[in-house]
Amino acid sequence: MAGDAGAGRADGKGRSARGFRRAGVLIEPQTRAASARRGFAEARLKALWRDIVGPEVAAVAQPLKLAAARGPAGGLLTLAISGAHGPQAQMLAPLIRERVNAALGPGAVGRIQFRQAAGFAEPAEPFRSAPVARPVDMAAVAEPLSRIGDPGLRAALETLARNVLSRSAQLTPKED
Repeated sequence: MAGDAGAGRADGKGRSARGFRRAGVLIEPQTRAASARRGFAEARLKALWRDIVGPEVAAVAQPLKLAAARGPAGGLLTLAISGAHGPQAQMLAPLIRERVNAALGPGAVGRIQFRQAAGFAEPAEPFRSAPVARPVDMAAVAEPLSRIGDPGLRAALETLARNVLSRSAQLTPKED
């Protein structure tokens, strides 16, 4: 036992304290191959796309499919781009391939194919603030409301009149 100093390593490269190997070490190569075949690389690519290629490229191109290829040629990455960004995306193809291979491993992408898509890369609608409320002229309803004896009812009707008049003021064009 004194000569078994390296046998008790728990880093997965040797045997554990009682001579057994960790199960993860034994099945890791098979798990990695199965994961690659089952499309986990594609899911990872789609989830991390913006981080992998950067916001500029992500604004004009989105991954559709990553088909793994056997051999040294690498896989086929299909990207959706809006039509106006086609030439830009083609010029960025070597950069995209380099970044994806750096993230997913060498040879993950050998070729890039572009498909025209519409609508995904347009910027979001700019925020429009609510129109500025103009002061409401309560003179037309002030006299009839003053004749109501119940203060609670009068307050409720004043609020209703103010809301109705402010709504109609928003709908009418502003006079300059």
